[in-house]
Amino acid sequence: MHSDDSRAFGHLYRRGATWWLRFRVDGREYRESSGSTSRRTAEQKLGQRAKELDEGKYAEVRHRRLTFAALHALVVADYEARRLRSLPRLQQLYRHLAAAFGGMRARAITAEKLVAYRDARLAAGAAPATVDLELRALLRGFRLARKQGAASLPVPEFPDLPDGIVRQGFFERDDFDAVLREVPAYLRPPLTFAYYSGWRISEVLGLTWDRVDLAAGVARLNVGTTKSGAGRTCPFGVLPPLHALFAAQRTATTALERRTGRLVPWVFWHRDGRSLKDFRHAWRSACDRAAHRGTGPLRQLVRPALLTCIVHDLRRTAVRNLVRAGVPEKTAMLLTGHKTRTVFDRYDIVNEADLRAGLAKVAAALPETSGAQAGAQPGAQRLPHPRATRAGAGR
Repeated sequence: MHSDDSRAFGHLYRRGATWWLRFRVDGREYRESSGSTSRRTAEQKLGQRAKELDEGKYAEVRHRRLTFAALHALVVADYEARRLRSLPRLQQLYRHLAAAFGGMRARAITAEKLVAYRDARLAAGAAPATVDLELRALLRGFRLARKQGAASLPVPEFPDLPDGIVRQGFFERDDFDAVLREVPAYLRPPLTFAYYSGWRISEVLGLTWDRVDLAAGVARLNVGTTKSGAGRTCPFGVLPPLHALFAAQRTATTALERRTGRLVPWVFWHRDGRSLKDFRHAWRSACDRAAHRGTGPLRQLVRPALLTCIVHDLRRTAVRNLVRAGVPEKTAMLLTGHKTRTVFDRYDIVNEADLRAGLAKVAAALPETSGAQAGAQPGAQRLPHPRATRAGAGR
């Protein structure tokens, strides 16, 4: 080992053929390899570290060596500290991420590698929304690392989903009714509430009676119990189907409590009084049955959209129904719990029926003249002004 002259900030020394840096920050000594056999390159790196210190941008070696596993640990610790119930889901997301980035340093995760990961996952058949959640979970790790001291850690640009693959599933009323007829009886109340309210299914299943005021006809989610962190209020009393649903659930819950001698805190529960959790198998089976007519060799596919629908499509449906009913967007966002306009716009889906209804309103505003007459007579009446058409459509 050969030492070199001292410098104001630190000095260089060699280990074998490689030059190393030795310097002190706040009374603590650091040693770092220059990664080069060139003294000039090592001097430049030492000067870079001195400049970083002057500008308040110095990052310890441990931050430069931060790994993907460390990012994962930061996010898990954050979820545990905030007592988020979605921790198991987070772990599922990180298992997929670990297959691509496990063992890598955080600095090695570049924008190009993130795009390659997104494309590979989509090509493997992963749902776009799932890939989006995975990337957001990783981005959370980068942000937490910077917040906790790794200020010099570069955060790569995270890719968006390609245009045209954002999920657009929703339920027409007759399709929803067909599924309701096929699901077990205990699933009908929570699915109906999700259909009308737009609440996430996890929020519906976690609703307890202490957050329901039957007299006022209001159900509430407390601040900090939702995905966005904001509270939520659903005045179900003004909607007859939901008012009847909650009254029936309260009657059934009281009867179960008297029969079993124990309290049932959940509004929507399993047939034996336990909280509802995973019902994916029952859901998929019900959708498959609702999508077909008949049995055996004569079985016919009559509702193909139901084969790919998911429970979260009920949330999109509620948004679309609110917009169709003329509810102001700000009010609709408060009802469904959408924090940003961007996400709300993704759920406000227009389908062929909406377009057909729009043109039907234009047709209704046209003069009652046949197409042949309108084409033959130069003096035929003109279409009404667009502003007048909009006014008529809003009535």
